[in-house]
Amino acid sequence: MSVRSKVNSFLGLFAGGLLSIFGREPAKHNTHALRQMDFKTSTQHLGVRFTEKIRQVFRFRWLKRF
Repeated sequence: MSVRSKVNSFLGLFAGGLLSIFGREPAKHNTHALRQMDFKTSTQHLGVRFTEKIRQVFRFRWLKRF
């Protein structure tokens, strides 16, 4: 191992130690931020209209879920 490689290894170890001590922690998630990221499924915003025939097909699944 050359001298330059040893110096680079030591500098990398030193920098890693400093970052582990003084590095920033990831931000904590709160309920408000999670609610904003949640995708709300609304057919009206998509421009899709449900006819009665489509409602009858999906009604059993909706009632089963709730």
